[in-house]
Amino acid sequence: MSIEDLKKKFIVDDDVLKNRLEEMGAKALQLCMLDKKGNVHFNNSKLSPNEKLRLTLAARAIASQLDETISGEVSVAELATNSGMAENQVRARASDLVKEKSATSPKRGFYAAVPHKVEALLDSVTKSSKKS
Repeated sequence: MSIEDLKKKFIVDDDVLKNRLEEMGAKALQLCMLDKKGNVHFNNSKLSPNEKLRLTLAARAIASQLDETISGEVSVAELATNSGMAENQVRARASDLVKEKSATSPKRGFYAAVPHKVEALLDSVTKSSKKS
């Protein structure tokens, strides 16, 4: 492999999510799907509320890259609806993800997955659902 080939493969654009969109989309599709409104529908009914929260953030990040009408920013109300948690629990768990640097809070009451952490969020749900 030439230095130029190595450089093209090793140094990628800033948007890691776009570069790996197909692979991450396939992973997410095994766990869930979204409707046109951005609501997440889970394939495994045994996922915990915390797993649903992580998966919702990851799925919305992926969907926002596939369809510009779907926002990667998810409101506390949407996270509560998708995860089944109360809004105060959503805020606490989402704040934990912000502290872990897996998510951000771009504005009050909204959370979004950090693009280069989307795959880790998916993997955390995949690993725990295999244990069940």
